[in-house]
Amino acid sequence: FYDKFNVRYYIARTLRSLWARGGGSYVATTQHFFSQQHSTASTGSVSRDLHVIEQFVARLMTDTTYLLDESLSKLALIHELEHRAPQDAEDNVADRLQEAERMATTYVSLAHETVHMLAFLSRLSPRPFQAGEVVGRLAAMLNYNLKQLAGPKCASLRVRDMKERFAFNPRVLLSELTSVYMHLGLSDDASPEVSRFVSAVVEDDRSYSPQLFADAYAILERWSLKSPESLRRLLAFAGKCKEAKVDSRLVEFLEDRAPEQYLDPLLASLITEPVRLPTSGSIMDLAVIKGQLLSDPRDPFNRAKLTVDMLEPMPELKKEIAEWRSRMEAEYYSAQNEEVI
Repeated sequence: FYDKFNVRYYIARTLRSLWARGGGSYVATTQHFFSQQHSTASTGSVSRDLHVIEQFVARLMTDTTYLLDESLSKLALIHELEHRAPQDAEDNVADRLQEAERMATTYVSLAHETVHMLAFLSRLSPRPFQAGEVVGRLAAMLNYNLKQLAGPKCASLRVRDMKERFAFNPRVLLSELTSVYMHLGLSDDASPEVSRFVSAVVEDDRSYSPQLFADAYAILERWSLKSPESLRRLLAFAGKCKEAKVDSRLVEFLEDRAPEQYLDPLLASLITEPVRLPTSGSIMDLAVIKGQLLSDPRDPFNRAKLTVDMLEPMPELKKEIAEWRSRMEAEYYSAQNEEVI
């Protein structure tokens, strides 16, 4: 389990070195590879390259989630132990502190490298990171860690000589995480991929709040971590989130009133692209099951082997759900207008 992170660390370092040399040719090659047509609606045979991209993005996101969580939790523990007065031998404060320091040293370096890669690739080719099968988990991960780094509990991450002891630089992490938001949530055109990411950010009830970006902005401005233009873009993204938060009430309205067969059985979210799982006969939303299969290629209901190309589209059910949604949206907006009047 732990060996894979060491291997991926050296892969990340190698890629960073290649991107920094060769007159930009390696960057151009990477951008071309990741920018191949990324379709979230196809259930036919997936090309080898697209499958590799989907697997890479899913694993990069999983690694980022795990490594940041472990890094920040270990630093918080070190902060707690260093401020605790030694008790009797049964407390094992010294042993616990030594173990936490050892693990933090490893996790922090891996987390920094992984977040850097995420920020770089999301700028170079945002589309794979906005795909329906990963965007919800990615947005939740970004929100949670932004809250850790910029929220009221960020003081718990401050430990003595943290840069020298652990090479931990929370300002760099904060800057790169906010860059990911801007790469995926801002665009010159109102693309559905950008809207999907913004919606995913505001629908994360666990961590998202408008104050989240206000706190991040204050830190970035205070320490001059972003250019004035980047700060302006962050405010623009925060504004888009506030607008989208109003629309999220419509999602709640629809899901509260949807027939059970219109809801995904795993997430209880409204299905937009229904597919049938031939191994169990269950019906799921394509984006949800694709995200599941990227990490575990088995039917979640009976553990039978299942791949994306085995999924069966259900166009008649898709049309039925779309017509029902259209009627319910009309009812929702009619009620909203009556409230205003």
